[in-house]
Amino acid sequence: MKKALLIFIVFLIFPLLSFAQPQRIISLAPSVTEAIYYLGAIDRLVGVSDYCKWPEQIKTKPKVGGMMNPSYEKILALNPDLVVISKDVTPKEVYIRLTELGMKVHVYAPESLKHMPDELIKLGIAIGREREAKDVASQFRKDIKKVKKAFNGQKALFVVWAEPLVVAGKSSHINEIMNLLGLRNIAESSSISLEIVIKLNPDVIFFGAGHKTVPEKLLSKLKETNAVKKGNIYFISDKIYHLSPRIIEGIREMASIKIKN
Repeated sequence: MKKALLIFIVFLIFPLLSFAQPQRIISLAPSVTEAIYYLGAIDRLVGVSDYCKWPEQIKTKPKVGGMMNPSYEKILALNPDLVVISKDVTPKEVYIRLTELGMKVHVYAPESLKHMPDELIKLGIAIGREREAKDVASQFRKDIKKVKKAFNGQKALFVVWAEPLVVAGKSSHINEIMNLLGLRNIAESSSISLEIVIKLNPDVIFFGAGHKTVPEKLLSKLKETNAVKKGNIYFISDKIYHLSPRIIEGIREMASIKIKN
């Protein structure tokens, strides 16, 4: 009798617990969308930012504007029970406005590869996928520990955008990846002059996602660097840009490159 009563209570409470979890989530950043995918909740996304391109399932999801300037009208129309923003790209003003409109907001705030697993778990708790998040976080920590130095201290430059020149500086997670793989980033900040690049003479130059073709104009100005002379110019996909579990694929992609001596 007690067992039957217990089963009855479980069946009675379970739908309520499920309902309490966010069922209509909006993501305002690619890193958030990717993280939600790895936590197995991609089906709960009802809207994404204009910059969310992966995974394939989200291409048909309604777009709600940019990461820094979303459309509040579109967000409200989708009636979300949770909006997830990324601290590194969404201004505080957007967070304030969303809360003023009565929306529940979770801030995904990984500042580095080291901190990302903890942020995944916080996100998992927020969307009712704590167990899955702990599993994903644990696997990511294991994957990072397996990463070996693929380079021997070569000087490197990672170009985020060619014109105007924007690069990955020392405070970026891309710099963290370069250090992990045994590269020396020549850029102190995201801004660097061509004169300094030539003076510091990188051995390899990486171009991030967004560059469809080789930026010949920039490379012609850097023709005296070892990177250009030896043909050590490589393109890296957007897998390395976003602090989500998918970034391990970007790290492996960079590690697979063979720099010419």
